[in-house]
Amino acid sequence: MNNAAIRDLLHTPGRHPAFQELVRALLRGETGPFTLEGLTPTAKALYLTLLWQTVERPILVVTEGSKPAETLSELVETFFHLIVSGREDHRPQYLPALDVLPWQKLSPHSDISEKRAIALYRMSTGAASLTIAPAGAALLRAEQPSFYRQLALELRTGDDIPLEDLLAHLASIGYEKREPVELRGEYSVRGGIVDVFPAEAARPVRIEFFGDTIESLRAFDPQTQRSILKISTARLLPLAESPRSHELLRRIGSPSGEVYPGWEFRVPEERPRTATLATLMDNPIVILDEPELTAAAAARMWKRIDEPGRESPIEPEKIYLTW
Repeated sequence: MNNAAIRDLLHTPGRHPAFQELVRALLRGETGPFTLEGLTPTAKALYLTLLWQTVERPILVVTEGSKPAETLSELVETFFHLIVSGREDHRPQYLPALDVLPWQKLSPHSDISEKRAIALYRMSTGAASLTIAPAGAALLRAEQPSFYRQLALELRTGDDIPLEDLLAHLASIGYEKREPVELRGEYSVRGGIVDVFPAEAARPVRIEFFGDTIESLRAFDPQTQRSILKISTARLLPLAESPRSHELLRRIGSPSGEVYPGWEFRVPEERPRTATLATLMDNPIVILDEPELTAAAAARMWKRIDEPGRESPIEPEKIYLTW
């Protein structure tokens, strides 16, 4: 069976009357709530993909927990690849919850920080078609969309940017200085040459400066360190959703201006967070997967956040939303 036949077959459920009525209601501008019942995880993923393809509005799906979110995300990615062609720039994504709570006085795992930073950036730029998030992620307050948009850098040959500004920005969004650069999230500097391995990139990039002007951009092999391809642009995605600086860290409890375990939870003291995941996107459709279970999971999360006898470094209400 060829790809066209597979796409036609997968579009068949989209002709179901209940789904068609949902689509018509959304296109009329109705806000719901709407309900589709009796769906398996696979059917949910297929209908979510068909819904985005039909209305092309960003979709936020909130699930009970991380495991259902990961499963649904994987299924949606599969259907998106099969059904939606030529839209890699709008691929679906999974937004994880943090793996620690404020009172634990620990920082989130670096892999989770990276996934969250990139997902929030894509949501704020309109690049995410569908975002699947567990209740724990949906409860977290967010910065304004403009804040996440400025975390990434789009570099082009001929751009003017002071070298020191570039290095300071890389350090602030989670890149680590290493020589030589071999892994994603590393950068190095030698005179007027900056090597950096951007998040999600296939190869690291060598940036050559002439004064404050980018003279050339080249992809290079991390094993041989040799340039292999001249490129015109490079996107440096963030590895952390809370950019750090010595000044910020001193204001939130670090006299030396260095990072300490759990510093991320103190940031809202300096930058109050007034947005939500839904307000990061333009006219989104918000879907609750198994609403009763998801609401119960949110209630359990708040019990853990506000557990008696636990001393939080900041009022939980500054970090989390009520359900």
